[in-house]
Amino acid sequence: MNTPGPGVLWEVAGRWCLLSDTHIGAAQAVPRHAAQSDVDLYLDRDPRTGAPRLRATTLAGLLRHSLAARTGGPGRAGELFGTAEDDGTAPRASALEVDDAFARLPEGTGVAVRTGTRVDPASGTVLPGLLWQWEVLPAGTVFVVHLRLRVPAPADEARLLTLLALAAEGVGGAGARLGGRTGRGHGAVRATHWAARRLDLGDEHDWFAHHGVSWRERWQAGEDALADAPADLADTLGRELRAAGRTGTAAHVAARVAAPDRRRRAELRLTLAVGEREDPLAPPPDALRPGLLSVGDVPAGDRLGETDRAHRWRPVVEDPDKGEVRMAPVLGDTALFALVKRIAARTVRDAAQALGGAGPQDWFGHWWGADTPGRDAAPRPSRVRLREVPVITGGAPVTATRMAVDPLFGDSVDGRLFTHDLQCGGTAEAVFDVEDPDDAVLGLCALVVRDLATVPFDTLGAGSGVGHGRVSAVGAELVSYGEGPRRRVDLVAAVFAPDGPDAEAVREWVAALRLLVSGDTGPEAPRREGGRP
Repeated sequence: MNTPGPGVLWEVAGRWCLLSDTHIGAAQAVPRHAAQSDVDLYLDRDPRTGAPRLRATTLAGLLRHSLAARTGGPGRAGELFGTAEDDGTAPRASALEVDDAFARLPEGTGVAVRTGTRVDPASGTVLPGLLWQWEVLPAGTVFVVHLRLRVPAPADEARLLTLLALAAEGVGGAGARLGGRTGRGHGAVRATHWAARRLDLGDEHDWFAHHGVSWRERWQAGEDALADAPADLADTLGRELRAAGRTGTAAHVAARVAAPDRRRRAELRLTLAVGEREDPLAPPPDALRPGLLSVGDVPAGDRLGETDRAHRWRPVVEDPDKGEVRMAPVLGDTALFALVKRIAARTVRDAAQALGGAGPQDWFGHWWGADTPGRDAAPRPSRVRLREVPVITGGAPVTATRMAVDPLFGDSVDGRLFTHDLQCGGTAEAVFDVEDPDDAVLGLCALVVRDLATVPFDTLGAGSGVGHGRVSAVGAELVSYGEGPRRRVDLVAAVFAPDGPDAEAVREWVAALRLLVSGDTGPEAPRREGGRP
């Protein structure tokens, strides 16, 4: 009887850099947390040292989700991560072993305590009582992750390495997210380096290279190999396979990973300016009148005793490879998402009233999320997701003083004098991801851009009653991915050039939205692709 050999072991190390604030929650509060009386949501920490960590189960879940999305279902993911007993079939052990990874914060920074809110899309204000404090890891935080892939037989190597490379590909590309509130731009992460070592456990030297060292030495060796490693795990695996004489396996892995991604998705790319158009009907480029913006935050540094409220600034990663971070003003996460959702909800509501339909609340909740309908039901997450918190470039900080005026006598109220640090002007790039979209939701995105590109009735942030918080879309592009070639539609051009090809594409999407809102589902209705509730 032939017994299987010791097989091959792959030791893999990766360097992951956080691109925005990230909250990796703890299962329960432990005494290692600071600010115990002030924080509602804590980071997960090592119970021995108190260091923030990315738990192995969380890391494995992220990779498994990435692989399932890339391969179109959980079946292939089970080949790498194992399966439980189901319908009498024997469970399969995971071929991939994962270790906890510990956070390394940017120099001179620490774990931040932020204030989280829930914003009512109808009014644009914070819902009563839905305000909390939570610990977050700032942008620029680095995790060094360590994985081990066990290959039982040579025939399995190409298949398992391909699955591992596809799982890692999701972390290396745009849109990778980690932790909580990812739909609002938190938890953006990117893998900047991957290193790998192939060990044949049937060889005496390789056996001792793995089993003859301590865990600390093994982790340090993997981290040292990351210094000049590439950002693509498939490149790293191919180099090691060719060095081991397995050129055929290297070619197979490279070809499978390079295969086109057939998933249907769309990206709504917006260039938003803090201000308003002087002539809303004039085509761009049109003169903009800079506006004021206040996404509230606690003043920091030398401004703590000078102002009552400050516009929000956050750490921004300039170079993910080096982890270089600077502070910059941001457009807001929850505020921006609530603004776009509020415009979309009003558009659907007004269209339903004009067309005599009931309004597709179920469809709208499927894409934009919905609150809990009852105590025993879970809220519905949004499938339109803000990729990262937009950073404002240009413009200038402005300090303004406000006072409360007595409406009866018209004079100032004693003790009601406020000083605010505001953002004046500037532009920001925002990307919304839409997974498996249908034509109707693309049409709704186009109508949202129409409002933002012409007359921005809705505002974001504080001070809307005194004219603050108006942003205008000076650029908008909807990029669709799927079975065919990538398709780009300029949504701003569609607004101001109604006879152009971009407007023609938008009219098809808006027609699908019109049929949905009016309740017309007859045989003449166009087929709507993608996820339906």
